[in-house]
Formats: sequence, structure tokens, C-alpha cells
Amino acid sequence: MSKKAVPLPIESELRLAVSGKWGNRLKRLPLLVKSASERAKTTHLKSTYFDTPNKELAGAGINLRIREMGRRKLQTLKIGSGWQAGITKRIEIEGWVSGEEPTLDLIHVPEIRDLLTRGGLWERLVPAFVTDFRRTSRLLRYNGRFGNALVSADLDIGEIRSGTRKMAVCELELELKDGAPTTLFELACAINEDVPVRIEYRGKATRAGELQNAQEPKPVKGRRPTLVQASRINESAVAILKACQTQIAANEFPILESMAPEGPHQMRVAVRRLRAALGMFRAFADKELIDGVREEGKWLAGSLGQAREWDVYIADLHEPVEAALGVDFPALRELRALAEARQEVGYRDARAAVASSRFTSFQLHLGLLIETLTSSQKKGAFDHLARSEEFAASMLEKRYRKVRRMGRTALRGNTVAKHDLRLEMKKMRYASEFFASLFEPRKAKIFSKSAARLQDLLGYANDYAVCIQQMEALVAPEAGANMRNLMKASGIVIGWHGAEMARADHEIEDSWNRFLDAGRFWPKPHRSAN
Repeated sequence: MSKKAVPLPIESELRLAVSGKWGNRLKRLPLLVKSASERAKTTHLKSTYFDTPNKELAGAGINLRIREMGRRKLQTLKIGSGWQAGITKRIEIEGWVSGEEPTLDLIHVPEIRDLLTRGGLWERLVPAFVTDFRRTSRLLRYNGRFGNALVSADLDIGEIRSGTRKMAVCELELELKDGAPTTLFELACAINEDVPVRIEYRGKATRAGELQNAQEPKPVKGRRPTLVQASRINESAVAILKACQTQIAANEFPILESMAPEGPHQMRVAVRRLRAALGMFRAFADKELIDGVREEGKWLAGSLGQAREWDVYIADLHEPVEAALGVDFPALRELRALAEARQEVGYRDARAAVASSRFTSFQLHLGLLIETLTSSQKKGAFDHLARSEEFAASMLEKRYRKVRRMGRTALRGNTVAKHDLRLEMKKMRYASEFFASLFEPRKAKIFSKSAARLQDLLGYANDYAVCIQQMEALVAPEAGANMRNLMKASGIVIGWHGAEMARADHEIEDSWNRFLDAGRFWPKPHRSAN
């Protein structure tokens, strides 16, 4: 009789970055002191991380370290580390060692041993970087609204050293010892109300890699979730919401640390996708929680809006006019300079929003929402409901019929009607992308492509309408001859795109017909016999 496989130990933790000036206050935070079962303990921890010269372990999502704990040394192997949008869940294998070098004998799982020895990898391991910090630890018993848990709260203050480069570390690790994962988010929300924190997505190994090869963070587009056929509705909801959560988190640093226009745009798209998803799954989650996340998402999208609108004006409306005219028009240059000043204000607003504790609160509540839906899988709360395909088909059909009904009149209507149709097209397209993997891929791709083309054309019509308002905002504060010149320049921009809109209207009609010809990629619901 074969032995039953022993499950590998899993570490579940939520990392929170803290500004150094708040470190001492966090140590004495009443919330942590009162929840602790005993007094805090502070220890000095120095860890050496190992990897091959070309970072093969990091590339495979593996961390290997030896940590000095007084006179003893603990070897730890973690798999699944790196960049995470929420709770970090990793396989963890530990054991005491006597020397300075890693010991393969402690890796008792055959598959992992094979991975570490393949191609002579283990023999090529060398020290990669060092972490050196003081850890203040408490074991907490925290009771939340959605569950209770035993949590280890570890405050690390120190540095990461890689070669001659250093990076300060001040972060709180909330590690789940027993109980509900939702508690990690509820505890973090409570901490954030007294001490501003940020979710730290990057493990220490990732940050050490950034020390060695510093690069400007790049904006990240969203990925379509891969859903499992015949899965429960809440399982699909978790996959879709996690995809939105990941896109939001991935564009945090591009907004804070660069001027790339795509950063605010991609986060704004992610928030809009999220709000569309929350609307679809509202019936299956805690109403207060889901409505709160949706409302805060609206705040965030609004905070990113000005940066995005002026990006669109400069790149898509103003620059084509200057390029097409091919003449030196001083007033056009001045108009652009005024727009760029508004753009910079928009970027400052976007950075301020993303750097705020309100943004952290939004992310933590989103993580909490996802965990509540995840935990419901174990309780069988959705076993009585239709599976994901039936739910997806009903949602898609609802959106599709509304778009078709609006389109009959909107395309011959005014700008407001086209704008309303564009918003519904967005919801339709988001839903089609969310659920595409549940149905025939080729048909889903054709549908998505036709919907995207129509949405882009309707978007241009909306950009033109917004442009008129933007010109008024730029010109109104000016006076005298400068105002007359700016009015002339704004008239050129508006007039040029007005002529383009006349041609775009014909393309919109054609794209609408192509969208209808693409048809459904989901099964059409049967009409009731009654």
C-alpha cells in the first residue's frame, strides 16, 4: 500500500509597506497591543538569499535563504513568491543547518529536488543579496466581521543589500496561523485607519532584483481571465475580480514613478472593468461590501479622469491637427502648452489619489471581497445555482439586447445618445471578454473585435464632444488679443475634427452592421413556452 502524500506547508501572508516615520507608532498601536496574547518580541534577523548568477531561481518563482537567528541558522525554501496582488500564498520548506551554504538534504519533495538539481543548478548557487533587519513580532487573535483568525504580526525595519546598493525596508507582515484569510484584510483595514500603509506586492527578492537592475515601471494591460467550464458562479467571480485587481495593482508604480500616459489609462480601464464585474455579481456577495468597493472605484476613476482626458486631447486631437496643417501656428503651440499644464495638474491629482490611504483602503476592501467569495466555495453556498456558462449566457444576452435596442435610435440621435450607447457597449465588451473562455474561442474573438471597433469610433465621437468643453476651459481664463488668438486656434482644432466626425459617422454605421453580423458567441436562451 502506497503512503498517502503529506500536504506541503503553505505560508499565507499579507505584506504592508509603512513609511519609516510611522514605524514607532505602529509598534505601539493600541489595536495590535490589545489583540496580542503576549508582549512583543524584537529580534535581529540577517538572511542571505541564494541564486544562480543568471537568476534561475527568481525566474522560477523560488526563494532560497539561510537566516541567522542568534547562534542558529534556518534554511527556508519558498515557492510561489514574487509579485502578488493580494495575499501571498507560498509553499514553504524549512530546516536547521550548521553551515553557510544551503543543504539539499532538507528538500524532501522529489519534484522540487529534481527542479533544483536539473542541469547542475544547485552547484551554481551563490549568495545573491542580504536582508538585515530588526523584527518586532506579536501573535494576535483578531475577530473580524467575516471571520476570526490567529495572526502573526511582524514589523521588519532594516535594509536589503545587493552588492554596494541598499534599499530601506519598513513593512508589516501579517501571516495567517489559523482561521479565516478574510481576517488579514479586515485587520489591515483597521490598521490603515490609524497608520497609513500600502500593500507591498513585491517580495524582498523582487526588490533586490530591482536594486541590481533598476528600470522605470511600465504600464500593464489587463488579461482575460481563464474560467473553468461547469464551475460555480462564485469561482468565476473570483477569477474575474482577481484579474481586475491585478491590473489595478500593476499600474500603481507606473503612475507614482513615471509620466507614462498609459499608466492612468490602464488603471482607469481596470477600475471600469471592475465596476462592471461588481454590477454583475452583486447578488452573490455581501451588499454593503460590494457597494462600498464599487463606490470607491468610482472615486478612483474620477481621480484619474483629468489626466486621461488631457492625454487624449493632446495625443489624439491636438497633435493630428498640427501634423495635418504642417504650418507654424503660434496660437496652436500656446493652446497645446495650456493643455499640457492641465495635463500636469491631472497627473498630480492621479498621483495624490494613488498615494493616499483611501486608495489602500479601496484595495484592501477589494481583497476582502474576493476572499469572502473564495471562502464561500468551501461552504457550498452556490451549489444550488446554475453553473458559470448559464450565468454568463444570461448576462451576455441581457447586455446584448440592451445594446441592440439602444443602437436602433442612438446612431441617428445626438451626441448624448451616442455617448450612452458607448457606455453600454463598454459593459457589453467587458462582459464578453470576462466570459470568452467559457465558449467557442473563434466566435468570441470575432465578436470582441467587432465590438472594439464600434466602441473606438463611438469613443472618438465622445472625445470630440469633450474637446469642445476642453477648449472652453482653456480659453475662458485668457483675455485680450491672446484670447482671440486662442479662440481661433481652438476653432481650428474643433473644425478639423468636425470634418473628421462627418466621415466617422459613416464608419460608425458600417461598424454597427458588422457588430450585428458577428452575432452571439454564447447560446441564445430559449423562450419560455408560456
